[in-house]
Amino acid sequence: MQEIQVVRDFVGAPGSILGSTFTKHGEIAEQVNVGMSRAWDVLHGRAPGATFDGVARTGSVDYVVDGVDIQSKFYNGLRNTLDGVRDHAGKYPGFSREQGRYNVPSDQHSQLDELRQTGRIEGLSERSASGIQRRVDDLERWTGRSVDDLIDPGDAEYAEVQRGRVHDTLQNREERLARESEDLRQAARVDRGPSLAGLGTAAAVGATAGGGIGLAQAVWVKCREGKSPFRGQFSTQDWRDVGVVAAQGAGGGAIAGSAVYVLTNATALAAPYAGSFVSALMGVGVLLRDHRAGGIDADQFVEASHIVAMDAAIVGLAAAAGQTLLPIPMLGALLGSLTGKLVASALEEGLGEASPALIERLAEGERRALEQLDQEYSALVQRLGASFNNLERLAAAAFDSENNTALLQASVELAEAVGDGRWRQYGGGAAASRRTGGANGIASRDRRGRVDLGA
Repeated sequence: MQEIQVVRDFVGAPGSILGSTFTKHGEIAEQVNVGMSRAWDVLHGRAPGATFDGVARTGSVDYVVDGVDIQSKFYNGLRNTLDGVRDHAGKYPGFSREQGRYNVPSDQHSQLDELRQTGRIEGLSERSASGIQRRVDDLERWTGRSVDDLIDPGDAEYAEVQRGRVHDTLQNREERLARESEDLRQAARVDRGPSLAGLGTAAAVGATAGGGIGLAQAVWVKCREGKSPFRGQFSTQDWRDVGVVAAQGAGGGAIAGSAVYVLTNATALAAPYAGSFVSALMGVGVLLRDHRAGGIDADQFVEASHIVAMDAAIVGLAAAAGQTLLPIPMLGALLGSLTGKLVASALEEGLGEASPALIERLAEGERRALEQLDQEYSALVQRLGASFNNLERLAAAAFDSENNTALLQASVELAEAVGDGRWRQYGGGAAASRRTGGANGIASRDRRGRVDLGA
């Protein structure tokens, strides 16, 4: 649209356009041809190839497209346009006999194609068509090039570049660009949008990363105990311990990768924010497990869960601050309110009988933090809080063990149906995450059917 605006600015100042009232359309046609060529290039992700740079405003060349010299000839009627091409070729023989090309009105170029294919032009007499054919033959003899190699259609018809029509023409081109842009978006959604195969790949990549990190951490712990795997000091039990940690890491990575894939494709969340949100949920899940096992009390759970959730809160707050361009002098109160909202939202369905008491503690902390904020910041927190609320159901679905199992099974069936060897490439990670289910798995359900993120 910026390229089209350049043309609008040019035609909006008719006093600076060369020629008389009846010939200004010639330079307008040049601007439309270059502007549209550049606009299509930009839309399709290419560097614009058409330019006026380095070209004199009057001379043998009007503009350059992808390194080829172009002369634009827009006359009223195909016969007059061919006469203009012949006169230019006679004046600048080096242009026409080498690599130079001519742009003519697109409707006249269609007539030229019709003449070459049928020997006739609809709407013209046989005598007129024969006269045009003689001009074509003379031009080919003079230049030594075929008309197909010498003449190309411009982006507009002759009538479309007239001063009374050109603004409508540009509006039409903008609408055409918008339709093409939407078509490209739709094609991209089909080709690269969310799919079971993409979910399987995300789970596999997450499993690979999680398993690798778990393996490295487990080996490091053993090394700190004085055992080196490179010296044959690991016993069978040591390797078994390392394998269990790596398998658990692979399972957790698979779920995390799947969850981030779901959040980034089902919402407008950017990947960093989705990643921090998933990380916060999984971290709070570990604290929930410790709390249920009696390892930490309610106060310790509330304090630690705020710290774990702070990553997601900071990312959310930074995004909001970037959008509103506001300073953040009351950072502590803002983070306190957001982390409380995140933890309460994430755990409302997973705290069991302890839910009311713990959520009340979190809500109390959130209220105290909000009391420290002025009206402007409170409104900001309310908007962010609404965003966290909207993520609740998506997060529950992303971490639902039955959903994950069904999706992985569907991916297996899809791969088997199409004979895709890529699934087998990732099969180890996925199989490992399935083998770690049940009592030693990443997620389990309580008697009410709710997911325990930390089990």
